[in-house]
Amino acid sequence: MIIQFGKGDESAYGKWENDSNVFISRPYFKLVLSNGLGIYILNSFKFYFFPKFYGTFHKTFWEFGFRLTSWTFEVMWNKAFSK
Repeated sequence: MIIQFGKGDESAYGKWENDSNVFISRPYFKLVLSNGLGIYILNSFKFYFFPKFYGTFHKTFWEFGFRLTSWTFEVMWNKAFSK
């Protein structure tokens, strides 16, 4: 299990960080389990006064969540990340 608070390693974003045409969604909190399930709080690229819900479901991964104010709350499972 991985639990992380904060932005993490800034050097991982390289030159994209200063490019105004590229948005990088940074995790401020993530909890990743060994079965591939993860819970994330990310920054959002837009400000949403009302929550905006989304979801994607495939046989090898799924994710759903919502965006509110300038935050994204997401639950994700990916078969490739399971051990």
